[in-house]
Amino acid sequence: MKTFVFKLVLGIVISFSAFNLNAQNYEYIPLVKPGVQLWTDDFAYYTPDGIIYILHRYALTEEDTIIENETYKKLYLFTGNEFDSLTAQCIGGLRENEQKQVFYKGGSAGYTTPSGLICDFSLSVGDTFIIGEYQFPYTVEVKSIDTINYGGALRRVFIIGTTGALNMQIAAWVEGIGSVEGLLYNMYTKLMGMDFLGRNRCYEHNGILLYHDYPEEIDDCFTPVLSLNDIEEEDISINIYPNPTSKEVNISSESFINSIEVFNSLGQRIYQENIKSKEKTIDISSFSKGIFIIGVNTDKGYIRKKLIKD
Repeated sequence: MKTFVFKLVLGIVISFSAFNLNAQNYEYIPLVKPGVQLWTDDFAYYTPDGIIYILHRYALTEEDTIIENETYKKLYLFTGNEFDSLTAQCIGGLRENEQKQVFYKGGSAGYTTPSGLICDFSLSVGDTFIIGEYQFPYTVEVKSIDTINYGGALRRVFIIGTTGALNMQIAAWVEGIGSVEGLLYNMYTKLMGMDFLGRNRCYEHNGILLYHDYPEEIDDCFTPVLSLNDIEEEDISINIYPNPTSKEVNISSESFINSIEVFNSLGQRIYQENIKSKEKTIDISSFSKGIFIIGVNTDKGYIRKKLIKD
């Protein structure tokens, strides 16, 4: 037995145990399957002003949708704690063929992901394929395939990397779960040197949590995992004022706010409220003095801000 380690973005490391495929009862688990599947993904990118951090949640249902004469399962984007197809945004769909190839069709959903093939679980070690539909396509290859016992089942893990001397890992696909960089993370952005970071924080199937990339420290899928010092973004779409403050803080957004949550310096959620408004005032007079994180779920994504209570 050997230990297989994924080094995820944002400095997070998790380990899996790899097994001999022939020594266990292995059965392929498709990515597109019956039931409701939820992915909670972190998406971040660097700007001259700091890190812009967004949390996206995706839901794949059993609902069919016809796109360009192909049948897909509807894929939704939502920002709240609970998925509701009536309030979530349908952004397209996923389909998987008999060759274990998974296709996405729809909008970019923040990841600049083009429509087309997003995972191919039929590949073998050494197989190459081209990513990017632009002027500078890249050839990448399957560097290794191991079998892990995870989420109560054996799953194969495909490590995708560059060819030639560069030998850079750009993605890891897990059967039945998808990419550990995020369901719709675009590998092409990493190869082009763009400062995009992606991470699949959680995966749930029919209400059962099957994948969590930070289980030792955090027991939910929403608590911020970066330290307070990592919160540097200056996203002008969310305003928090006055800051510092001792009594009340006003939160305003260019888009509708779905929910607001506040975390203390230990990462514990101490306040949460679901709303549907562009403005909200919170009474923080009972909070102790210090630094807090305000997480704002909007129709455009999840934004975090520092708040100082004096």
